[in-house]
Amino acid sequence: MAMQELKTKVVEYSPSTVKALVEEHFHMTVEVKSLPGYVDLNFLLTDTQGKRFILKIANADESLAELDMQNAVMNYLNGQELAYQLPEVIKNLAGNEITALKDGHGRPRPMRLLSYVPGVFYCDHKALTGHHYSQLGTLLGKLDLSLQGFSHSAASRHFDWDLKHAKSVIESKVGLITDQSQRQQVLKILSGFEQQVIPFMDELPQGVIHNDVNDYNLLLTSASLDAEVIGLIDFGDMVHSHQINELAIACAYAILGSDSPLTIIQAITLAYHQQRPLNGAELWVLLPLIAARLAVSVCNSSEAILTEPDNEYLLVTAEPAWAAIISLLKLDAKSVGFELQRLCLTPNKGAQASCLPVNESGESGADNASSERRRDILSQRAKRLFKTLSVSYEQPLIIERGQGQFLLDENNIAYLDMVNNVCHVGHCHPAVVAAGQAQMAKLNTNTRYLNDNILDYSQTLLDTFPESLSVVMFVNSGSEANELAMRLMRCKTQSDELVVVDGAYHGNTNKAIEISPYKFNGPGGEGAAEHIHIVPVPDPYRGPHKGMSVESGLAYAEPVQQVISKLQREGKQLGGYICESLQGVGGNLIMPSGYLDAVYQAVRAAGGVCIADEVQVGFGRVGTHWWAFETQGVVPDIVTLGKPIGNGHPMAAVVTTKEIAAAFVTGMEYFNTFGGNPVSCAIGKAVLDTIKADNLMLNAQDTGDYMQQCLVKLQQEFDIIGDVRGLGLFIGVELVKDENLTPATQEAQALIEWFKSRNILLSLDGPFSNVLKIKPPMVFNKDNVDYFISQFVLGLSHLNA
Repeated sequence: MAMQELKTKVVEYSPSTVKALVEEHFHMTVEVKSLPGYVDLNFLLTDTQGKRFILKIANADESLAELDMQNAVMNYLNGQELAYQLPEVIKNLAGNEITALKDGHGRPRPMRLLSYVPGVFYCDHKALTGHHYSQLGTLLGKLDLSLQGFSHSAASRHFDWDLKHAKSVIESKVGLITDQSQRQQVLKILSGFEQQVIPFMDELPQGVIHNDVNDYNLLLTSASLDAEVIGLIDFGDMVHSHQINELAIACAYAILGSDSPLTIIQAITLAYHQQRPLNGAELWVLLPLIAARLAVSVCNSSEAILTEPDNEYLLVTAEPAWAAIISLLKLDAKSVGFELQRLCLTPNKGAQASCLPVNESGESGADNASSERRRDILSQRAKRLFKTLSVSYEQPLIIERGQGQFLLDENNIAYLDMVNNVCHVGHCHPAVVAAGQAQMAKLNTNTRYLNDNILDYSQTLLDTFPESLSVVMFVNSGSEANELAMRLMRCKTQSDELVVVDGAYHGNTNKAIEISPYKFNGPGGEGAAEHIHIVPVPDPYRGPHKGMSVESGLAYAEPVQQVISKLQREGKQLGGYICESLQGVGGNLIMPSGYLDAVYQAVRAAGGVCIADEVQVGFGRVGTHWWAFETQGVVPDIVTLGKPIGNGHPMAAVVTTKEIAAAFVTGMEYFNTFGGNPVSCAIGKAVLDTIKADNLMLNAQDTGDYMQQCLVKLQQEFDIIGDVRGLGLFIGVELVKDENLTPATQEAQALIEWFKSRNILLSLDGPFSNVLKIKPPMVFNKDNVDYFISQFVLGLSHLNA
């Protein structure tokens, strides 16, 4: 709307003209005062009895059907006994709710008369508290609950302020934002919307919503601290959309100017949920929807500024939105979604224990359906799959989505994943997914054809290693990598004599099982082969040599030298030594200082090769280094990689020296159909790029250190916590019954089930299954730690009860 047009319309409908129109069409004598309006011309009328009204003269371009919808919804809601004051539609002398007018240009200007709703605007209250935010949430919930029974053909309009269309609106207008930093902020919001909202849109309930419950449309009884929310006005933005958008929009306005937006969002959301229960998907998408509303607002403001460059008001009104955007971008939207689910869907939180309908037996309908589906899946697995496949938990979970550090079940309820070290940079990381999709759509073939992907990726990967480790071969799994490492060792030393650490696990192929005491000495195992030599696990807590000192490390290294000496006495050549850089199934153990250095020296002096298994612990998990072997100050001869290398994509690698790689050239070709294919290489490079771009090593160090500090404090309070150990986001918590270190295995298993009931996924390791193994995706953060610790305290207290 041009400024000149606006002036013309104001003059055309001056207070005196309006006074005459009201007399003519409503037979009322009134005083007239102009009010501000975004689209309509608004006037406050006061009759001779002091009674007030609002007169609205619509813009010439406004749809008559949409005005009819506004009238219809006010009539509908006023008949619903909402206990809130809403405008009432007043008919003209002819009995019509809309009076047809035309301006001086012959354009239609529909006129409507509404009752006046008294009160203090929400925006004018200077001391809003949690009480008021809860009341706002209650109003929103009751409103949307009532609107479920309302429909109107005009509600299906396409509207830029409808959050269903946030993606297209932002994409079309973000280029109008001149400040580059602000533009990047909006693009980050758009990315979050695409990741965390769009996949769930089909599961968000829809209906007609007010779509603009802002602080200028809400009314309070007074400006006092105990003021109550009593009214709502202006239904001009109504649209048929996702109902959760109502809550998101109201929250977006409510947090403007606040230093603690999350507290406000939580208060409004819980109160809303107690009136209209929210489902898991709605709670999961709420924060990115709030951010999207703010992004749409600043995009629309940028567009309006181009039309009215001298309108300083547009700039001023956008400032609080930009401040709120900065605040929201500091939050992890997925963790907030998880918190909101816990707030609203956890029993004893608020008036509603669950968002799901409950049957006569007390079990929710969704729980019934899930239980039936779970039984069916287990039955089908038993018929079609090997019976050796195990499942987690007494009541196994049905998991259908992964996002960041969370797994979501069939009801979109999130679980904090603290054990999945495979999805290293976060479940379904968009950069990794995009890299795989793009390359898969372009080409996938084997390494017999020349392609740059394998060269780009191999160089990026090798750049993370010490200089001597300069050759790589790509395979498909950690098991295959360790099998290839054995072949390399054999070619280099002409020997299969191998030293392995007790309790170690290196994979599931024949050869990998042959070198894994965890398997060959476990259930169904056949014991160690003659050429496999087991040395004690360097356990600074439970083993004979305590602590992390060099003295302990040298003591644990001595058995390796003893094996080597025995082989030499028997005239046998040592092939090598293989060890996980941090012990995984052994109980998330950290080796004492000096251990690997002493072992490597002994092995090399005997002509053997040193193999580091980094399948579980590599790629920056330790925080301080790319590879866990670096924390011991050593450089292996062969390194095996797997699990996190492809963020869930099946790939692995073996990295070695030029000398050992040359020894592998025996005349027999080594070819791997899938190893090093272009898709795998594109995905692998995206993982490395993401670790760097998202500063995930630093996060692993900071978050891991913080978690260990919290756990050590718990250890001082609960005797059952015998040991806390770890590096970065590789942490073990060993549970014991007494000073004799009697394993608290049953208690540990009970805690795993407890954590699952609190939506935390953990599992156990160690020879006695009494060690909580903590290996979450690298995006795990301090808020996640706080939730875990709070539930750990409750779980331990429950054990002691």
